[in-house]
Amino acid sequence: MGSTSRWTLAFFGCALACLVGALGLMSAGLAYPHAALMAPQTLIMVHLVAIGWLTLLMLGALLQFLPVLVGGPLRAAGWAPLVLVLIVGGLALLLAGFAAMDGWPGLPAEILPLGGLLLLGGLGLAAFMLFATLFRARSLPLPAGFVALALLSVLVAALLGETLASAIAGLFGGDFAMAIVTHGVPLHAGFGLGGWLTLAAMGVSYRLVSMFLVAPERQGVLPRLAWWSGMAGLAALCTGFGVLLASNAPLPLALGVAALAGLVAVFAYAGDIAMLYRGRRRRALELHMGAAIAAFAALPISAVWLVLAAARESEAGLAAALYLLAFGWLGGLGLAMLYKIIPFLTWLECFAPFMGRKPVPRVQDLVREPRARAWFGLYFAGVALGAAMMQLALPPAVQVAAGLQLLACLLLIRQFYRARLLADLPADWHDFPRPRLLLPQQRSLL
Repeated sequence: MGSTSRWTLAFFGCALACLVGALGLMSAGLAYPHAALMAPQTLIMVHLVAIGWLTLLMLGALLQFLPVLVGGPLRAAGWAPLVLVLIVGGLALLLAGFAAMDGWPGLPAEILPLGGLLLLGGLGLAAFMLFATLFRARSLPLPAGFVALALLSVLVAALLGETLASAIAGLFGGDFAMAIVTHGVPLHAGFGLGGWLTLAAMGVSYRLVSMFLVAPERQGVLPRLAWWSGMAGLAALCTGFGVLLASNAPLPLALGVAALAGLVAVFAYAGDIAMLYRGRRRRALELHMGAAIAAFAALPISAVWLVLAAARESEAGLAAALYLLAFGWLGGLGLAMLYKIIPFLTWLECFAPFMGRKPVPRVQDLVREPRARAWFGLYFAGVALGAAMMQLALPPAVQVAAGLQLLACLLLIRQFYRARLLADLPADWHDFPRPRLLLPQQRSLL
């Protein structure tokens, strides 16, 4: 017996709103490269993407799919709305704190750590729910191991972020405050983008890709190499964080080992995903799995780009690689999976209860793929153009690229909206009741 997660679509809705906000800022020229990399405007855009878009998207997906992954119910499911309120509220205060740094009137600097505290609370509650689900599961397949590592990472990233916010707001000073502000950002980004978001995306995608492609779940050397390498990378980051806490000094060797382990994990995972595609039983690719290929390709490219840029200490290279990692790999995969997940959840809510009692449509009947194919092409073209123009330091061209992405996202969101309201369903099925947009009824699947 299973059920749809009642709050997953609300997480997705908030995430998409943040994505539109972030791309709107970039297309208006209000973030890097028009502003400095660590300028308040850039920090607002970065946290809208990392927390608002990607973290809310991932948590919404985990609420629905972690129980599927481990074969058990979601624990403490009633806390999901509190998690959403804490994260959205914390993000709003965090963004207001960055605005205060930029000199906006009426905003005290103390709201920056207060926002970080709410985020730490929300992410801590979410991690508790998901860890409790893992610990009470009947079995723990390897993809669940990726999720476990990711949950540890998000807690460290949130704790480090709150420490950074407190130091920036002047709640404590001295050598440690100087050290954490100067050397803590790479660790914060490593735990957040690498440990949390990338490892969680790997774990969830292992299950979703095999399910959507009708391919046997991967076992053997490559997935285990990806997991162990990911764990080694996190251990190196933890060592670097520990040395920074103990001595107020960075440990470049730890970042180097983490980068090397990360590359091994990325290439093992990418190779494994390629074998999943080759071993699929469903020969014709649906649109979401075709679009996901561009996202999977962006992961190893951005990882190599990031390491080379870090070795050369190239600010433009780092920004371009992170842009491709955030919008190409994580964001592209998220949009591609949403194109399937939203109709799938809608089908479960509206039609699964009638299975065996009356004819019901297929999930594919809820979408019109030819209409959306061009929007995915536009989105990934915008990502590639944006990353290239960042590397070449051409701000007006980056604005154009972000505008293309924004347009593609708005058109895809319209497709999600139509799928949710059954607007593209053939006329034969129009007598089924329409679901609510963001807060579905909780129904049994079987």
